[in-house]
Amino acid sequence: MHADSSASEGSQTEPVSTGDEPPEPFLLQTPAGFVPADQQWLSNHLGQLLEHLPCEVEQVNIRLLDDAGMSGLHRRWKGIPGPTDVLSWFHSPRGAPIEADLAIGLDVAAREASQRGHSVRQELLLYILHGILHGCGFDDLDPEAAEQMHGEEDRILALIGVEATYKREASE
Repeated sequence: MHADSSASEGSQTEPVSTGDEPPEPFLLQTPAGFVPADQQWLSNHLGQLLEHLPCEVEQVNIRLLDDAGMSGLHRRWKGIPGPTDVLSWFHSPRGAPIEADLAIGLDVAAREASQRGHSVRQELLLYILHGILHGCGFDDLDPEAAEQMHGEEDRILALIGVEATYKREASE
């Protein structure tokens, strides 16, 4: 799900410097109190994603937002009330290396992770990957396209040592 490439609203998050910053080309902005071990885990796995994506990444800015922040952006950019998992803004033309901003629903991820029986950081990684794959030309608007996109998510996650995250729900 992506909106137009206009500048997005400010967030309630601020960069947290833990000395374990994600590798270029990622900028991860987390809320105060975000667990440093989870930031390190995400940073490590974001670096591994680069080797397996079906397109090149120039720069991806990632903000983790609470329900209120995601609800505001969801209503503003999609006209839909309530929070969502990920919103993407792409600033590069199709076929060029991806330059994007991602808003990721931290509270949504916590609820989904609890229901699916895995960590919040694993759910967050899925949302980040999902947002990036939209920039690679994947979509999930119809069942066939969604199946292809979720298959690509599972393929990439497996390559970096993370179990299928989205499909767990369907298999239980």
